[in-house]
Amino acid sequence: MTTTTAPGLKTLAELPEVLSLLAPAETQAGNIDQIEFYERIKAAAEAGQARATAKLAEQRHDQEKAQGIPKSKRCKGLGAEIGLARKESPARGKQRLELARVLVENLPRTYQALCDGQIREEHAQAMANEISALPARHQREIDDILSDRLGAIGPRQLANEARAQVQRLDPQGAAKRLRDAEAERRVGIRPAAKGLSQLVAIGPTPQIAALCDTLRQEANSALSTGTTKDHRGESRTRDQLMFDMLIERGTGQAAAPAVPVEVMLVMTPDTLFAQGGTPAWLTGHGPIPAAVARDWLSQKDVSVLLRRLFTNPEANQVVGLESRARGFRSNLRKLILLRDNICRTPYCEAPIQDVDHITPRRDGGATAWENASGLCAACNQTKENRGWRHTGDSQGMQITTPTGHVYTVASQPVLPGRDPRPRTPRRPSSGQHDKEPADNPPQIPRAGGSQRCPEAGLFSTDKPTL
Repeated sequence: MTTTTAPGLKTLAELPEVLSLLAPAETQAGNIDQIEFYERIKAAAEAGQARATAKLAEQRHDQEKAQGIPKSKRCKGLGAEIGLARKESPARGKQRLELARVLVENLPRTYQALCDGQIREEHAQAMANEISALPARHQREIDDILSDRLGAIGPRQLANEARAQVQRLDPQGAAKRLRDAEAERRVGIRPAAKGLSQLVAIGPTPQIAALCDTLRQEANSALSTGTTKDHRGESRTRDQLMFDMLIERGTGQAAAPAVPVEVMLVMTPDTLFAQGGTPAWLTGHGPIPAAVARDWLSQKDVSVLLRRLFTNPEANQVVGLESRARGFRSNLRKLILLRDNICRTPYCEAPIQDVDHITPRRDGGATAWENASGLCAACNQTKENRGWRHTGDSQGMQITTPTGHVYTVASQPVLPGRDPRPRTPRRPSSGQHDKEPADNPPQIPRAGGSQRCPEAGLFSTDKPTL
């Protein structure tokens, strides 16, 4: 493969700067033309990434073959390397690797459409996902059949038409794959905008559709009879009724808000006990408006346990503990979850599943705060592959990949929404003395009355040691 340099460019490294200096057009039509031009540039860059990814996979495979590594173990962790290079999660990097291989080898028309800017990587990914189980000859056949549809339809419709061709060419295999896929049914949660979360259920279409239809019918029945009031006495829409019915059925509670669950919600003392505006932080999800956090804690059915969480006053980062145990004990594990929030690998953003030793136990690594990282299961496994190395401490971590590239991540502030301006200490009024929280337990305002906290303390203070 040869590379050429565009006219007026000494190296491709100058291209981003040249594009950033292009001024918008003077007319509306001219700016539409520019938007279309940039879209073609993006598509051409995505095609270039696919070429480089496919070549990298070939090089790594040949290198490890020459080293005598078994075929089943070659290119382990390569998808995670690609994810880091693209500033994407390891799962997305693996997906890009598989796409590059099939795109360059078996989908020449789709690849050319991407080079020409007729489609985007999203279209190519939709096609590749549907035809991946077929032999190469059938993949090329579908690529040829759908070539006139490339650029004419969106990725979802392209995927549907590709799936139809797959079922035509391999009807028995398609039926078996669909039956086998039912074993992958699952339920998960994903953060959503505005502090909400998405409940994601993946399973057989008839069952999912039946659940939605049942909830819709019951919500319509409640609307027709006028029984739509919630626990606050407010009327609910059909969508709100459907959601509340789903939660009530799934948890066995009489009302959707009264769900028993343990969550780690971090907030400042002013946010908790006064009317401070610093957003709270729901570990693993993100910021929650201060007023909403107080409302959550004021529910009469909520049991609240407060614990002090000490932070570094300069960086607002959690400081910690040490243990001689082989595994991370419960309280230390909770501190690590609070500090890292999500998988510590840059761009991963998956929930933490494993608290891992940065320096492995087998190499003398201690079970300690400074040697701990919260990782998802996939990143914990990737760390064990050839050529990968993690270094770091409680302040941050560095990942070195087999190619020698280094990626660094710093520990985030425990409350990213906190006002960065220095605070002026408040003096106690005359005749008053500071008291430890345990001597004067604060109270959380409750719906229907006040209750003392089971363990008085502050979620966040500025003491530098624990």
